[in-house]
Formats: sequence, C-alpha cells, structure tokens
Amino acid sequence: MVKIQDVAKDSGCSISTVSRVLNNPDIVNPETRERVLNSVRKLGYYPNEKAKSLSSKKQSLSLGLLIPDITTFYFGELYRGISRTAKNANIDLLLRDLDHEGPLQERILDGMISLKKLGVSGIIISSRLITEEYEEVINRLRIPVVLVLSEHIKSKFSSFKTDDIKASFDAISYLVSRGHKNIGMISSSPSEDKLVGEPRFRGFKNAIDFYNLTFNPGQIAYGDNIRYEGGYHAMEQLLENRSETNISAVFAATDEMAIGAMRCIYDNNLRVPNDISIIGFDNLSISNMVTPKLTTVSQSFEEIGVESVKYLIKILEEPKAQIENGVFYMPHHIVERESVLSFV
Repeated sequence: MVKIQDVAKDSGCSISTVSRVLNNPDIVNPETRERVLNSVRKLGYYPNEKAKSLSSKKQSLSLGLLIPDITTFYFGELYRGISRTAKNANIDLLLRDLDHEGPLQERILDGMISLKKLGVSGIIISSRLITEEYEEVINRLRIPVVLVLSEHIKSKFSSFKTDDIKASFDAISYLVSRGHKNIGMISSSPSEDKLVGEPRFRGFKNAIDFYNLTFNPGQIAYGDNIRYEGGYHAMEQLLENRSETNISAVFAATDEMAIGAMRCIYDNNLRVPNDISIIGFDNLSISNMVTPKLTTVSQSFEEIGVESVKYLIKILEEPKAQIENGVFYMPHHIVERESVLSFV
C-alpha cells in the first residue's frame, strides 16, 4: 500500500507539502504542486480519508505575529491578508500585541521568545526597523522570521513592504502635475524615525530637487508621532510659517497625520482643498470617510500580509530549496479623491 511518505520521497518534498498539495493546492507554487501530483499519479496514491484529520493535526504548523500596536488603523487590512492565507493553509495564527510598558526593543525580543515557547513554526514582525541588536536572539530561536511594513537594517531578513521613497516621490509628482509649486510636508523626525520618517522625507526631498521647486526648512514640520495628534501639531507649525512659505499643498507621511492636519486647517478657518491641498500616505479605510475625502498613496496592506505568509510556508515546506532573500516591494498607487485642488 502506497503511503504519503512514499509520495514525499518520490517527489523530493516534505510530507506536509504533499498534504497541502492534496488538501489546499492553490497555496502551493505550481512547480512543486505538479511534481507532487506526478508522483501521486505514478505511485497510484489514494489518501486515507479516515486518517486525514489525525494526520493533519500531527503535521500542523503555526505562525506568530508581532504587532507593536493593535489599535493602528492599518492593522485590520494587514491582518486580513495574513489570517486568510494562514487559514486557507490550515495554519494556526498566534497574535502578540506589544502595546504595553517597557522599551520597545525588549518587548519585541520578549515577544519572539514567548512565541517560540508556544511552539510556533515561524514569526512575522510588523512595523519596526530590525537592527543588529535583534540578530542574536533571532538566530538563537532557529525559526524563520519575515518582516512586514519593515526591514532589517542590513536586509538580512526578508521583508514585504512599500517602497517608501518611490511612493513619496510619486505623491509629490502628483501634486506637481496638479500645478502645485510650493509644497510642504508633515512627518515624524527623519533622524529619530528611520522606518517611516526618514525614507518618506527622502522621497519628498528627491522630488523637490527633481522638479526644481522652492524649498526652505519652514516647509517641513515634525510631529511627536505619525498619528492624528502628530499631524495636527505639525500642521500648526506649517500654518505659523505660511506667510513666508506660501505653501499651497502638504504631503502627510501617513493618512492619520493628514486627517489631523485637515482638522487643524479647519480649526484655523481655512478650507481643504480651496486654501491648502492635502495628500496622505496609506489609503486607510477612514480616508474615504472624512470630508473632503482624502487623496492618498495606497499601500497594499492585505497583499503584503498574504505574501509574507506564503513566503514562510515555502521556507517551512521546502527547507532545502534556494529561496530568494531580500526586500520585496509591493505595488502602490495614487488614489485620487477630493483633498487636492488642481490649478491646471
């Protein structure tokens, strides 16, 4: 009698990979799937339906997800992609929210260790720049780690994210195409926030230089964070300097900052977009609910989540395969709504 182990040996794949081909073929890459199916046909293998539930439990995988703050608006879309892909692959998902007391680095390290103790097969870390300080612990855990909306400072660990520099450049290009020449930016400090503030400022400045636009330090303002409050206070600074800068449009590093800026403009008896245009970054669901509706750069949060899980599955099911490592940029695009005035 042909067993699943025989199919695994003949196809050169793991038993769990063979099981997924038979139960969830869509999540296995086509080349591997065809190799397994060829072995199934050649050997005449027929799964034992009675034993399937027992064997699936024995071979089940689980993934851990570390989120610095579960209350962020983007989390729902990112989690939908991760959880749907894991569920389709019969993979358990353990969520660890890091929004509690103590230094963030310690919280992330403690989170990874606790997930390892719970027996996860791989870990997804979201929204934090991973520096060399994390490497020793990650290497000691001996399980694969993938980053989402983040990256390792030396690209040692694979990550799935938006190209922040290019996307920010494209946001300014959009404003220029609508006739804006004096453009401001609100963000977190580039020197303190290497994950969001620094690359998005670089994209902004690259575009300013490329289009030979007027620039002075008064066109940039930094908030204490990249959320609503940070956007509001940063916009207050830009309005104080507006008589000198004469800005007609503002690029916000996040949608939350953009919405905070819009409220600040309203509180100062000005209007968006008639007096000042605003473009955000994220395309959160809330950006379509505010008035006026926010024009923004759309990140593929759900796709980022999907691809990160698929990547971990491939590593876990084909441990000997040569799998590409690095930063994988997901598509972005401008979503045009109502918050940018056109002069052309």
